[in-house]
Amino acid sequence: MDAEERENGITFGEICHLIGKKIWWILGGAAAFAVVVAVLFALVFNPLTTYYSMSFELVYPTSAERQYPDGTPFSYRSIISRTMLEAAKKKDERLAGTDVVTMIDKDHISVSAQAEEDSDTVIYTVNVKGSYFSDIETAQLFIRSVADATVDDIMRRAASVSYSISEETFTGNNFEARLDILSELYKTLLSAYESWITTYSAGYQVTVNGVSRSLSDYRAEVYGLFVEGVRSSLATECENNGYGLLYGDEDEIVARVSERVEQLQQEYRLNQAILETLTDVSANTIASRMAKTSAAASGSTDSSDGGTTSQPVLGVSEMIAYYSERNAVIANQLGAAVDGVSSPDGTLTAESAQQFARKLDDYFAKLNSVAETLKSVTTAIYRQNTFAEFVSQNADSTGDFSVILIAVAAFVIAFLVAAVAVSVGAYGKQRGAHVQSAAGTGDSADSADAPTDRARAEDDGSSESRQ
Repeated sequence: MDAEERENGITFGEICHLIGKKIWWILGGAAAFAVVVAVLFALVFNPLTTYYSMSFELVYPTSAERQYPDGTPFSYRSIISRTMLEAAKKKDERLAGTDVVTMIDKDHISVSAQAEEDSDTVIYTVNVKGSYFSDIETAQLFIRSVADATVDDIMRRAASVSYSISEETFTGNNFEARLDILSELYKTLLSAYESWITTYSAGYQVTVNGVSRSLSDYRAEVYGLFVEGVRSSLATECENNGYGLLYGDEDEIVARVSERVEQLQQEYRLNQAILETLTDVSANTIASRMAKTSAAASGSTDSSDGGTTSQPVLGVSEMIAYYSERNAVIANQLGAAVDGVSSPDGTLTAESAQQFARKLDDYFAKLNSVAETLKSVTTAIYRQNTFAEFVSQNADSTGDFSVILIAVAAFVIAFLVAAVAVSVGAYGKQRGAHVQSAAGTGDSADSADAPTDRARAEDDGSSESRQ
């Protein structure tokens, strides 16, 4: 029976016995193989296929409008622009060697935006390939640095927002335009403070230069500086005194006044000539001629004939009143200089114009000063309310393999392979030994049977000879 079992194969018990004899070698080999495979997956294969991602919300005053502080649209793709990635590298020396150029060129980094329902909140998710980092902690550091770089960019833009107007722009306009500029600047400053108060509250504290004050306090500094009453009074003075078309700084105003005086003198003489003509000619004649001219030009007919009536024309008396009033204004502005010879002694003089310019400059300086304060307030508000809020403190990974599961699988496979190898090898040796033993037993049996055969042959020969 034993011989038959050995001829048919090896028994399970013998396999277990063979493995048991080499168990420590098998376990050691399987463990070593599992460690090698785990290390390869952890350091080589996983980084090549793993992507790390983190989600965060960018919180800043104008985030709901998705605008930068200066009003330009915010594009979430700028989060992973080369400028932002380079800035992120500089935030920690552990990121200095990160190849962001290749990362961008190979599309190994991406960003997505997801708006939450019934909310202005937008969640941004940065996804980056793991092969650029030594471990998940470095990848997390990089993504956080990218978010921080974006926050820094927003605050930098907030600090660059300017509400003031340059002196060159202001003095480069004539006096009428300067009044409009001052009015618009005043409205802009008030509107900005009202917007901040609406967003936060009138009592919201903002620290500027180490001093904390409420938004209502800052707004009070602006209110009343250039109200409509002030503007209206200045506009009337500017028009009556003939300053409207003057421009330039104080030195240039002298030349501009001289030019304007000459223009007004010419206008005054022309108006005088018109008035003399209107006085000499019959009012009825002029009105009749003007009516005919207007009718001919418009092709109008009498309304009784079903046509249209001509538009009324300016009467002689109205014309005389207009030119007389206009010359009275010019005379007030020029004084004795209306004769074209005397020096101006009216309201339009270089000295009076310079004084009016200084008055406008004073309002300009005050408004520009509170504009600079508003800039500091805006910068402080963004500094206090701009940050990146992460949904999770740890990065999520995709595309990687569990090193523990890989190690377990490698150990099991290695154990089975080693067990089979040991069993086959040991069984082969045992089977060879059995074959050799069986061959030796056969040779001995043949030697023992040889004398019997010879004796039997001799007996057969004797019988034949007797016969």
